[in-house]
Amino acid sequence: MKIVSSLAFAAFLATTANAFGPSQPLKGAVSNGSGNMSTMRINIGNRIVQGRIIDVIGKNPTKEQVQSELLDTKTGNQIAQSNWKLRTTLLRKVRKQADRYELSLPDGFGVKASQSEREAAEMKAGVPRRAAKAAANTAAAAEATAINAARKEKRSAHKGRAAEFSVALKARFPKAEKKSSVDPAPVEATPEAAPAAAAPPVAAVEEAAVPAAAEAPAAAAAASTGGEITPQTIQQLRKETGAGMMDCKKALLECDGDQVVAGEFLRKKGLATADKKASRVAAEGKIAVGTSSDGKAVMVEVNCETDFVGKDATFLGYCGKVADAAASAASGSVEDLMAVEVDGESLETTRQALVSKIGENIVVRRMESRGDGSTVVGGYVHMGNIGVLVELEGGDEQLCTDIAMHVTAMNPPFATAEDVPQEVLDNEKRILSEQALESGKPEAIVEKMVEGRIRKFLEEKCLVSQPYVKDSDMTVQQLLDKNNAKMIGFTRLVVGEGIEKKVDDFAAEVASMAAGGK
Repeated sequence: MKIVSSLAFAAFLATTANAFGPSQPLKGAVSNGSGNMSTMRINIGNRIVQGRIIDVIGKNPTKEQVQSELLDTKTGNQIAQSNWKLRTTLLRKVRKQADRYELSLPDGFGVKASQSEREAAEMKAGVPRRAAKAAANTAAAAEATAINAARKEKRSAHKGRAAEFSVALKARFPKAEKKSSVDPAPVEATPEAAPAAAAPPVAAVEEAAVPAAAEAPAAAAAASTGGEITPQTIQQLRKETGAGMMDCKKALLECDGDQVVAGEFLRKKGLATADKKASRVAAEGKIAVGTSSDGKAVMVEVNCETDFVGKDATFLGYCGKVADAAASAASGSVEDLMAVEVDGESLETTRQALVSKIGENIVVRRMESRGDGSTVVGGYVHMGNIGVLVELEGGDEQLCTDIAMHVTAMNPPFATAEDVPQEVLDNEKRILSEQALESGKPEAIVEKMVEGRIRKFLEEKCLVSQPYVKDSDMTVQQLLDKNNAKMIGFTRLVVGEGIEKKVDDFAAEVASMAAGGK
């Protein structure tokens, strides 16, 4: 069995050797550091170009053969294209043949061109190609210009022929005069003496025409100043009231075009619309902050029905107006605030007009104020949805704003440990004590465990004990100490907080619609 396998392997080796073709010796090749030339097989399917050089060297060439077949440009390029090892060997053998006849190798013979040299050669070779391409482009452009000129000439000739044909057609078929659309009144036959007797004098006709002509402009002016409704009058009423175009048109029609009466009509309609929409849930909106010159800051929440209206410029302008009025006026409640007049009308009247214009319920829900002139107050509003006012003793407004940003992000329930209600602490101690007693520890250890956990609870829940959000290496209290400030308190409002939003049940709505359609 082993003999058969050895014979099969030998046959495989013989077949493989025949497939690669005959080998040719290359004298002088270096192998394993020796100076003797080893056999080099050059075969990759077809015999490569270096085989020609090897054949010439192996035939002991004459001087003429060396010059024509080994030192020519073709041979130098072939050697330059070879790999490093083969190129070194071939150069040494060709140099040896040249030395036999005292010949020298040409400059750059068998040396690979550098990147810059190759680029220069490629650019040089591409000059005629680019010139030919530019010439072709020029010829194509000239041909396109000629084609466009021919088209324009053809179009102009066509227009000229059309004009000539039109003139000839009009000359052949002259245009008939239009007949009057009003048929003339029938003329009744009368006796010859009747017209002479009935015709008034010319002077009398002229005298009667003069007053009629004088009265015509007055009548036209009266008609124009009357109840005429035009797009201009509708636009003017819309500009004054802010109502929609169709509402303004209906109001003018109801009031016979009187602008003043139509404005009052729209105002009454707006009040009715505001009353109808008052029952709708308004859980979206914005938080706005207003400040006064005496160091007081007020934060108000103005609600609407959708977040789309919450981004409307008119709604945002109303929010700012309410906040500024709350800061400047001594209003203790929202009801008192809505009675404050701004720009000649109360905030409540402005709200009702805004409801009529926008079409959604708008509510000034709540207001919170801080500062009495002796403290420093600053605020921060995040995306119009979360507002925070911070009051400090000492420091500056920028410090208040930085701490307000921290409150916005971390939402601490209390400002300091003194602000925590006693019932909250008692409840927390009871829960922690029960948890500690379940572990089976002695009462003394349980008491210490509860104290440690209460301390950790206060650190997590109190603002001054929390790590500062902008620099976690210090607490808010350390930030206050650094700026010689003391925490008085803060107020945090969130839009829609505590409002039960309506959840649309589309399945129930579709079911009710289907039941109603039966």
